Amino acid sequence: MKIDFHVHTKYSIDSLSDPAKVARICERAGVIPAIADHNNIRAHAELRSIGAKFIPAEEISTSHGDLIALFISEPIAKKTHFLDAIDQIKAQGGLAYLPHMFDTSRSGIGRNKMALRADIIETFNGRSIWNNANRLADEFAEENKKPKAAGSDAHFTFELGKTFTEIEDCELEPKPLLKALKKSKLHCHYSPFYLKGITYAAVAYKKLFRKV
Repeated sequence: MKIDFHVHTKYSIDSLSDPAKVARICERAGVIPAIADHNNIRAHAELRSIGAKFIPAEEISTSHGDLIALFISEPIAKKTHFLDAIDQIKAQGGLAYLPHMFDTSRSGIGRNKMALRADIIETFNGRSIWNNANRLADEFAEENKKPKAAGSDAHFTFELGKTFTEIEDCELEPKPLLKALKKSKLHCHYSPFYLKGITYAAVAYKKLFRKV
């Protein structure tokens, strides 16, 4: 089983990816995406309507950095306190996944004791190309015996299918997934550095034409 734990669609302010196209590309690549748009879960209903296989997720802009909620059915509000967000994830039966925690160019929580509440550490992010961010995340996971995972952080469809976490086949549910992650293999591919500029352009375009 191959899972990309960090994927965006057009329902994120900085992405232009059509959810149906994301689903088609991931299916062809044999990868299950965790659809984690910024502060909303609008893509989930659209993906369910076409029978797509995915993990329902949300990337939440918490009080202390970004946090991904996996296996949720209700959105968690922007600016929620980090620990309250984790409590809400747990109340929904989900998992707390910590993305790009040491990436200084984005909202990572860094070496904060609250990070220990996360269930899974993203030790490879396809867009964290500076400041040894992925290495530091890997060290944190090792030190604290946390499961590791990889996410492409894809905002455009051509980023898909290259970064994923490979595990033994299991039920696509929180408990079996956590167990399977104990024996995971990470397949890692960095996105081109210039994509940050394209991402900023996507944000400007959407704000100008009010696409989100």
